[in-house]
Amino acid sequence: MNNKKFVSLLIILCLMIGVLTSCKSEANTEETAPSFKEDTVFTVNGEEVSIGEWNLYAQPAKAGIDRLYGKEIWDYKMDDEGKLFGDSLKESIRDKIATVKLIASKAEELGVELTEDDKSEIALSADEYLEGLKSNLKDKYGITKEIVQQVYSDNLLATKVYEHITLNVSTETEETEVRHMVLQYMMYPKSYETREGDTVFRTDEEVEKKRNDLESIKKHINDNPKLTLKDVETEDLTATELIADLMELNNMLPEYEAGVVFWLRAYEMSPLIETDEALLLFQCIKINDEESTNAARVEVIEEREQQVFGTAYAEWKNEIEIETNTDVWKSLN
Repeated sequence: MNNKKFVSLLIILCLMIGVLTSCKSEANTEETAPSFKEDTVFTVNGEEVSIGEWNLYAQPAKAGIDRLYGKEIWDYKMDDEGKLFGDSLKESIRDKIATVKLIASKAEELGVELTEDDKSEIALSADEYLEGLKSNLKDKYGITKEIVQQVYSDNLLATKVYEHITLNVSTETEETEVRHMVLQYMMYPKSYETREGDTVFRTDEEVEKKRNDLESIKKHINDNPKLTLKDVETEDLTATELIADLMELNNMLPEYEAGVVFWLRAYEMSPLIETDEALLLFQCIKINDEESTNAARVEVIEEREQQVFGTAYAEWKNEIEIETNTDVWKSLN
């Protein structure tokens, strides 16, 4: 497992956390506080998270935010109660670590485990990571090989649990769910705004003239099948190219007309479509844009997986107990 793969695992789990309700973390408020090791930041169901493990998650996140927003962001007040951005991020990181720990802890009961190849790759990746980390940072952040291996193992186990739970999710998709097509269209709005922001409605005569112009363009292309709308643009009727699926067409057009456009074949023209707002004429340039369609298919399948996993996780998260070492927690910056 190289560093890039490790980052991808974290991204997967962070996406899952974003979709699901994050863990609720609570500092211990009992009269008798639990005893912590000196470098323990918090515990998750009794499992200790050391400062070194915390820093493996926290430092990359903090460095990225510093690059984007500068160090002033840490003192930004998030709400009327004066909660600082830095404190909010700390809580978010704690929730993410707790979520990874919780999911990974379900591996044994689900029969999920790391293979010998996984363990060897984790060990090699830990060495690679540590070789790229300056010695003073290892000491400063309390990072050891054992801690790096633990973080890699937790994330890979959590990912394997996710894959196990979602193994039987259907990967079949309907054409109307995912297919994106390449279209060109001409639109003539029935109104426009002046520079002063006033709406001016075009006259019936103006709309009728453009209706006839669009019908003539359609006939000309039908008589010359190699032409596209882009080839026959006029000064006031220009063509726009669009990659769209059925949902996007439904947002543009009435449902019936959207369906008509969606089922056009290559270089086929739509009927002239008229709404209260505009006249529209579509031409299909390509029935299926593979890149957009494949991306949509992946998104649909991922949504199904997240729903299935979310059901399992909703039960698990009720079991989580987080105890925070308040002294160490306050010292984190």
